[in-house]
Amino acid sequence: MDEDMMHIAASRSWWDGSAKTLCGIKIAKPNTVWFAWLSSNPRCPACEALHKAR
Repeated sequence: MDEDMMHIAASRSWWDGSAKTLCGIKIAKPNTVWFAWLSSNPRCPACEALHKAR
């Protein structure tokens, strides 16, 4: 997983605080909030495609 890649969270666990992204990656302790329009980091193409398909 690319550390600088921005993913879109689909759900968050109440039990351990982990987040699951639209592309299926589980992030153990997501501790930051990204504002995509303010960041120069690349976006996950899989998350973007699934977000647009909704």
